[in-house]
Amino acid sequence: MRKHPSFKKTTAGVLAVLLPALTLAACSDSGSGTGTQDGKKGEMVTLKIELFDRGNTPPGAPPLTESWFVKYMQEKFGNPNNIKLEFVTVPRTEEVPKLNVLMAANEAPDLIFTYSDPAVQNWVKQGGLTDLGDLINQHGPNLKKYLGEQLLNYGVINGKQYTIPAKRIILASSTPIIRKDWLDKLGMQPPKTTDEFYNVLKAFKEKDPGGTGGKVIPYGIRYNNNLDPLVRTFWKKMTEEEYYTLPDWMKPGHKEGYKFLNKLYNEGLISPDFALDKDGKKFQADLVNGQIGFAITNTNEPVYQAYYSTLQKNVPSAVLLPVDPFTNYEGKHVKQIYHPLSAHIMVPKASKRAVEVIKFLNWMSDYNVIFDLQNGTEGVTYKKGEDSVPIFLDTDEAKKVMYNYLDYSMLINGKDMGDPEKTLKANAADPKYKDFTMDSIKVGDNDGQLPARYDRPIEAQIKYNQTLSDKGVEITVKTITAKPADFDKLYDDMVAEYMKIGGKEVMDEMKKVYAEMKKK
Repeated sequence: MRKHPSFKKTTAGVLAVLLPALTLAACSDSGSGTGTQDGKKGEMVTLKIELFDRGNTPPGAPPLTESWFVKYMQEKFGNPNNIKLEFVTVPRTEEVPKLNVLMAANEAPDLIFTYSDPAVQNWVKQGGLTDLGDLINQHGPNLKKYLGEQLLNYGVINGKQYTIPAKRIILASSTPIIRKDWLDKLGMQPPKTTDEFYNVLKAFKEKDPGGTGGKVIPYGIRYNNNLDPLVRTFWKKMTEEEYYTLPDWMKPGHKEGYKFLNKLYNEGLISPDFALDKDGKKFQADLVNGQIGFAITNTNEPVYQAYYSTLQKNVPSAVLLPVDPFTNYEGKHVKQIYHPLSAHIMVPKASKRAVEVIKFLNWMSDYNVIFDLQNGTEGVTYKKGEDSVPIFLDTDEAKKVMYNYLDYSMLINGKDMGDPEKTLKANAADPKYKDFTMDSIKVGDNDGQLPARYDRPIEAQIKYNQTLSDKGVEITVKTITAKPADFDKLYDDMVAEYMKIGGKEVMDEMKKVYAEMKKK
């Protein structure tokens, strides 16, 4: 069995994975379409491609489906290959339910992607995905070389290449951030322990250093989101088997983590209406309007989603600082990090455009294409900095082009410069936020734990995924917002119900598969 370093990843170790030497095939000019053209000109075919709608289109910017990136792809790939590219938007917060409906109706785009392993396993079980192995060999030489055998193996299920795993450049998942200017006004230091974190939240609430007029939210949270790493640091010592097989609700210490959140809620220290903020827009608005003192976001989210720059436009004195306050029983700052794969890219079985999908991704594996899709146009969206590393321009015009730019280069999560040192610089390319970005990556990586990963689908997880996911949201909302006196019984009763409606069946199968993996 291949061991997963589930319990610890040092910063040096993760950065070594974060910045692999990326050797690409010799690249032609990005406009040539080399490797994708077959020289035949027949009837133009339509290739439909999924695209996330994150609900954050800037005022005055073109729709996602009419962006500069769409026009670039059509000109550089679509036109030379007689292919009409049609992008189909899917709400980011509803991607799996939306795709489930489209898949069931045989109306899904030709290229789909998701971060959900259970969703992928479900579609495989239902016979809904195309085996891409032979097609990659025939039409994806650059794609194979760019991703490499190890990463491609993440997409092999039951011996078949059902998915193409996108490459993740940054393994750090989430980073706590705090309003340093608020700390400075209060004469307080950045919190280094959970107790210090609590005291800071109390001070934010009582003294309102941001002058919000009573609208202060000491700890901003979203609907069923940004609770890790806080809750994880309450976990107690457990075996590798327990880490792999116990549902989080039953991991030792998890209940205590939620009791702490319940305490924060009842003391008015976290977002009062988080349960209604299903798309995260209220959280975003509160953050950029300067009402939130502390939050946990995706590691690159504050810069990538322009939270930080928008906040500073609204509150020029605002300063965000990555912090690592939550400590576990060993004094470590544990948090979940990512495996080196990002989204799973797939072709539905009902699609007739599998060849075109592979050709499209093979074209995207060209470094010149990667560069353009991740940076835009020199002089319009970026300028060249040290070692020719692109630096985004801080203009309204550039922002109207580059919003959600990473979603278009779906083969990669993070910026890839084809060289380890340049890649590191590129992921912190905005000079205004370079230090913040680097600190955010280091904090998000510190004491990182990889999630459990199995070598085969967990059938019970496929069967009960939606049911248990919905129940998990219900547990989160009801236990955090309960009266303190009701918490213990409510938590125990709801977790017992969770186990009864499928949780135990999932756990038992995971234990069985784990034991079989250990024997290999």
